[in-house]
Amino acid sequence: MMRPAHPHPALRVHLLKKLDPFHWLLLALTGIYGIALFNHGPVPSMEPRFAEAVREMLARNEYLIPIKNGIPYIEYPPLYFWLGMLGVFAHLPLLAAVRLPGYVAFLLWVWWLRRLQQDLFPEWPRLLLPLTAAALPAILYNFFTAQSDSLLILGTLIALTGFVRLRTDPRRRGFPWELWLGALLATAAKGPVGLAITLPVMGVEVILSAFLTAQPVTSGNRGIGARLAWISKETWRMAPFRGIGLALMGIVPWYLAAGLTVNWKFVRAALVYQNFTRFISGFDHLQPWWMYAQSLWGDLFPLSLLFPFGIGLGLRHIREFRWRVLLVWALLTILFFTFSASKQSKYILPAAPAIAMLALASLAMLFNKHTRGIAYRVLQGWAIAFITFFGALVLGWLPFHDRKIGGLAGFNQIRTTAAKAPAAIVSFQWPRSMTLYVLGAPMPYVRSSRELYAEVHAGKIKPGDYILVDRKYLPPGGEPASMKFLPPPAVPYFAEVLQVNAENPMVLYRVLPAAASMPVPLTPAPAPWHWWEQFDTD
Repeated sequence: MMRPAHPHPALRVHLLKKLDPFHWLLLALTGIYGIALFNHGPVPSMEPRFAEAVREMLARNEYLIPIKNGIPYIEYPPLYFWLGMLGVFAHLPLLAAVRLPGYVAFLLWVWWLRRLQQDLFPEWPRLLLPLTAAALPAILYNFFTAQSDSLLILGTLIALTGFVRLRTDPRRRGFPWELWLGALLATAAKGPVGLAITLPVMGVEVILSAFLTAQPVTSGNRGIGARLAWISKETWRMAPFRGIGLALMGIVPWYLAAGLTVNWKFVRAALVYQNFTRFISGFDHLQPWWMYAQSLWGDLFPLSLLFPFGIGLGLRHIREFRWRVLLVWALLTILFFTFSASKQSKYILPAAPAIAMLALASLAMLFNKHTRGIAYRVLQGWAIAFITFFGALVLGWLPFHDRKIGGLAGFNQIRTTAAKAPAAIVSFQWPRSMTLYVLGAPMPYVRSSRELYAEVHAGKIKPGDYILVDRKYLPPGGEPASMKFLPPPAVPYFAEVLQVNAENPMVLYRVLPAAASMPVPLTPAPAPWHWWEQFDTD
């Protein structure tokens, strides 16, 4: 029998030599993130949301509407959940399945960064932007945890790279697919915000171009009419009506199907409440207007230190397209989310490519042509060191400590304790995602002491059942009295079974037989229901 032929060693060496540093970067990131698919438990607070929702959707054969704790989940559009379900269908473990879309998005994001650098700064070292931007702390972390923001960040980059290609090639005709497919991805991932952070950047850049450059001037006509005509021409080159229609195809059909399948209040909650009401009022993400001026420095270190110089350089050269588009992209995104009452540091990450490029471009102002190369190498060295540190953390430290993250060990202790004397576990207040992920769903819950005691007297909560309470809902606690477990549970009606750190400090009580005939205590009236609370908002 003939032995199978093996590639000649010289051929293998040749193939390795064909890999440039950018390919090695992608291979290194693929290795780190590929192993991380499988080597640790859920990272709060995002991963349990997606893992639990995908598990419940599959268990109920519900493929249209995200479900959590048995009710429709309005926090995110369904795209990321659908991609996670595809991973399960491909026989991946649940956590790996919900992580894979974000990990693939990260590799594509890095690849598109190189495309963008080639379009705007081809004179830079080829690895400069992909390497240094990929090593930003907030980027590494937010692509690392399963969440739909990863697809928004990628979609925004694709859309604005397509816009750059269109604007730098005035002879280009035809439909700008890259631009609008990126907008489609961003909108399908996060809803209307996908258009809200891409269309204004394109529109403002075109308007500024008309009034800051000589492009609109024809035959000596410098009037407002010529500039408006040029704006109209550039706008039509983007095919806005067909493009916006394509982008909306990522979300509008789902809204219509959800309204017909669930009800139109669900659509109102998923569209209006999530995208407009929260923008204005903030709710649980309420932060001061200056939050991003505080969070940006650590999230995008060390390029954040150069960003102010990049802004200055961009303003100085604002008549040039590449400076103008980066400046508008970065500042308009930050400004948009600054106006929002609801803020998280990750919200401005769609602007990370522009912020990184402005920061790197500022090196031309801070260093001469002889020392600039040294600065490039220092930043690239830092990026390699930080990615190496991140990889060591993920591969060497995280697998041995993940039970402490999110209180996974504590939840397992609750599950083990309850399994010794099986009975229903009732959550006091709405159970969080990690609780559902470990202890199982659907999990019954009560939202006030009045409801708890009423269900005990009605026999819905029986002697022997467990009551799981976050310590913040016990006196003294930090929550309003209407949300607390009052009077404090004690014998002869309730017995404390276990205190444990499980994401938050939790206490497990058991309902004793005397609770069925206890006098009903006078407890504070619970807060009135909001209409959107019929759905899960986590």
